[in-house]
Amino acid sequence: MLSQVSRYGTIHKLQIDDVRMQVTTRFHIEGSVLADTLESKPLEFDSRIEVHSPEPPERIARLLLTAENSCYVMQSLVRPVHVNRSFTLNGRPLQPGDLAGKVS
Repeated sequence: MLSQVSRYGTIHKLQIDDVRMQVTTRFHIEGSVLADTLESKPLEFDSRIEVHSPEPPERIARLLLTAENSCYVMQSLVRPVHVNRSFTLNGRPLQPGDLAGKVS
């Protein structure tokens, strides 16, 4: 996100004296590693951006909206998509889900 703020700020010829971003994430995990029942899930993501600039608030707000709308990570969180996954072991396909409960 900060890359987009910097990039688009330069394109729009905005003076940005300082910009900082703080992201806090909260997750929940439960189950057992030994019983193969471990599961985690995201609970919340907090994003805080602090900008120091002499530019008008409207121009900075527009910049931040453009930066957020073009940030791949932020958009992946805001608009979740299907994740295609594959696994191999020693060059051969492996399906961990097919082995659940069979490992001792």
